[in-house]
Amino acid sequence: MREAIVIPPERTAETARHRFVSPGLAFQFLLSRLTRIGCLLVAAVGVAVLCGWIFDIPQLTRLLPGLAFMKINTACSLLAASMALWILHTREPRSPWFPVARCLAALLVALGGLTLSEHLIGWDLGIDQHIAPSLQPSAHASHLGRVSPASSFILTFIGLALFTLKARRSYLAASTHWLVVPPLLVSVLAVLGYAYGADSLYAIRPYTSMAAHTAASFFVLSLCVLAADSAHGFARVATSDTAGGLVSRRLLPTIPIMIFLLGWVRVKGQAFGLYDSQFGSALMVLMSIIFCVIAVAWTAVTLHRVDHTRKLAEAEVLSLNARLELRVQERTHELSQVSSQLRLVNGALELLSQQDGLTGLANRRFFDSYLGDQIAVAHRYGRSLALVLFDVDLFKAYNDHYGHQAGDECLKRVAAALRSCCRRTADMAARYGGEEFALILPETGLSEALQIAEAARNAVVQMQIAHAKSSTAPYVSISGGIAALLYNGNRSAEQLVMAADQCLYRAKRLGRNRNVAEPVALEQAMA
Repeated sequence: MREAIVIPPERTAETARHRFVSPGLAFQFLLSRLTRIGCLLVAAVGVAVLCGWIFDIPQLTRLLPGLAFMKINTACSLLAASMALWILHTREPRSPWFPVARCLAALLVALGGLTLSEHLIGWDLGIDQHIAPSLQPSAHASHLGRVSPASSFILTFIGLALFTLKARRSYLAASTHWLVVPPLLVSVLAVLGYAYGADSLYAIRPYTSMAAHTAASFFVLSLCVLAADSAHGFARVATSDTAGGLVSRRLLPTIPIMIFLLGWVRVKGQAFGLYDSQFGSALMVLMSIIFCVIAVAWTAVTLHRVDHTRKLAEAEVLSLNARLELRVQERTHELSQVSSQLRLVNGALELLSQQDGLTGLANRRFFDSYLGDQIAVAHRYGRSLALVLFDVDLFKAYNDHYGHQAGDECLKRVAAALRSCCRRTADMAARYGGEEFALILPETGLSEALQIAEAARNAVVQMQIAHAKSSTAPYVSISGGIAALLYNGNRSAEQLVMAADQCLYRAKRLGRNRNVAEPVALEQAMA
């Protein structure tokens, strides 16, 4: 049986993060690593130079015989600068180590500024005599003296840049990238002087020239300060996933390096006698143009591809949005149709719940509800209300003789006759139950209700539906009982129905095929 391999969640998350990292974020990781490597290299140079002075190893203080050596003050400053930059880059702003880094930056500013003032004003503060005095014998005091003007200038600005690096106020943090530009340019100028053999680029006067490894260390340190804070300045643009970030990542690291190499090749070729200065200048310009054109074209093709992909994605998004909107409209139209059909079905269901399935009149349930509502309206506004209960005479005998289908047809025709007698909108004919029917007549007095009941009875008689088993007449007839709620009456629906039912019972006892109104109500109506 094979064992299951369980991958820790943090390992899975780390793998996914590295697999789907963006180009800008990958460049940010690269800058962070290069910054740490640069800090270690500069610190190693400072420690090596100090060891060279301590153990008297000239190869460490100067790279080659005849070149300038690095001062002890400069070596200590490089070590302090690399330590401050390491702390500022690897620690959080609220770390207790941040004040230590700020203090080191302040010391760099003080050392560089005071030494620069000594060169400009002619002071002799004796700063070089206070740093490792045991390593500075009087015989070589002139060689081991103060830091060169270019180095003191660079130390001052690098100290200021480190002092503002990752400051809490954004405008101070952004100023770091401007403060480091002057030392970067000066150090590049010195590096170019050593690379091209131009003494005037790194030597001002005797014993004030900048050593080769000093210039290289300042150059690396300036680049590390630029790359240390990716939230502000140029590093923010370079680590972004925008067109500007792509251009800066492609062109800025490559073009200066290639132009530097082409210039170095041109100088060395002329030194070996391969061509004269005019041909070398033309060749360098040509090669620089070719390389710049290739770099720009390569970047332009990449940007074009990225922009084309973006436009395709935008077009696809617009198409998806259009399809989605069309789909939403279709769904909305479908829902509107379904809602309309649902309203029709609900209306039909409501109508079916109120109608009698056989006759189409109101059923008993709707009759009870409507009668209660109309009595409440009559009580509230002091109106009259009449109720007529009808019964088909000897309908059981009709059913037994003619059959149930004929009986159903008879009830339908009687219902149609009763419906035809409803003259007002509020009048309602209902099937009360079996062969019993009812008329609800709002705002109708007893005498008018009696007229309507007689009209209904005559309408049924005029249809002359044959009834061979009737003892009243040779055709189908109806009997009715009439009860009324007068203007100031306080009857309930049950009382009104009971009064109409009693009148219907008297009409049957008197021989059927007639209408009987309640006598009390009649007397009140006459009064």
